[in-house]
Amino acid sequence: MYPNRTALLAAFSLALAPAVHAAIDLNVTGEARQEVASQKFVDRYQSLAAYLGASVGTDVKLVLGHDPSRELQKMRAGMYQVVVGPAHVIGAAMRYGYEPVARFAGEEQAVFVASKASGVKTFEEARGKRLALPPTDSLGTYLARGELNAKGVVAKSYFTEIKEHRYHEVALMALEVGTADIAVAEKKLAQEWVTKNGGAIILETRATPGLGVAVNAKLDKATKDRVRAAFLSPNPRVVAANRLTGIDLSQAAPISQEDYKYVSTLGYFTPRQLPGATIVTAEQVADLLKKGATLYDTRSAEEYGQRHIQGAKFLPYHEKSRKEVGFDEKADSFEVAKLGEDKNAPLIFACNGAECWKSYKACQLAAKAGYKQVYWFRGGFPEWNMAGMPTASAGTAVAQTQKK
Repeated sequence: MYPNRTALLAAFSLALAPAVHAAIDLNVTGEARQEVASQKFVDRYQSLAAYLGASVGTDVKLVLGHDPSRELQKMRAGMYQVVVGPAHVIGAAMRYGYEPVARFAGEEQAVFVASKASGVKTFEEARGKRLALPPTDSLGTYLARGELNAKGVVAKSYFTEIKEHRYHEVALMALEVGTADIAVAEKKLAQEWVTKNGGAIILETRATPGLGVAVNAKLDKATKDRVRAAFLSPNPRVVAANRLTGIDLSQAAPISQEDYKYVSTLGYFTPRQLPGATIVTAEQVADLLKKGATLYDTRSAEEYGQRHIQGAKFLPYHEKSRKEVGFDEKADSFEVAKLGEDKNAPLIFACNGAECWKSYKACQLAAKAGYKQVYWFRGGFPEWNMAGMPTASAGTAVAQTQKK
């Protein structure tokens, strides 16, 4: 007996229907609070949520982010499946387990611009001047503060006054009315301002990707593939049935972690220079060791015990202060006295690479204590290991006793 024709058609239709997937939370973080509050912004991303839902085959809930700091906390907890935002938001999301998917056209770059009245022509001449910044959570302020950090500049002491403004244009306006000498702004806006008002651009950050899209790495592969296809290989029928407002998918392009390397590490990695210390490579460290220098491993007892640079002494830096230039050394603990009485002895400090601040801070404390030959092995154990240099291990129990 043949099955009922109606049953066959029903089964066939079910096979063609898109699979039902769990609902997706789409977080969109704007560059400024007033932008997120506009109806134009809301309409744009409501249309994107509807389109994404039709493409993936599930309900998509739109969550507009008014406070990037709060949204990043939620990303750390993996609360969103898809994230759309400026480069510093996507870069931060990557540190919390998100994968970059696509970016839209355009790049962002921040610059420091000096007013004509200030007479400032170089960044060095900006010392002691008044600084105006865009909103706290803006990409411009993030890039500016990150670059200052990378240069080893303690902003609060370098400038006599630092004021963050609610709107981007107000920072430049502060130059016009004379309430600031230096301002941070998006490069294009700054160039237009200088052409009209005079002055000079005295420092530029690197360019970063424009608006980007990232997906939670814990999503199942099929869903991630559908999200990726929705932005990079859109189905014309789905696009036609779900009209997008103010978003051009033809401008979307693939993006990788490498494209976000600069912005995702800026402000988190140690500075690229350190007054009072000489930055050295693995090869230079090996040469210094042959000449009698002492290398101190400032990592934890467990890390030292597992594997360390051969010949390195264990001298941990117990870190509670923030990972930033101008850190509060009183919050930390480091036994400088164990470095010895000879202030001219060559001393090398290392930890876990450019993102580890322990050796950076140890160098500063050593230099402050009067040691004249301080070397900072910024690449630390990872660089040494990658170079194939000799390593050693010690029982964690032994390292623990040394810690005491």
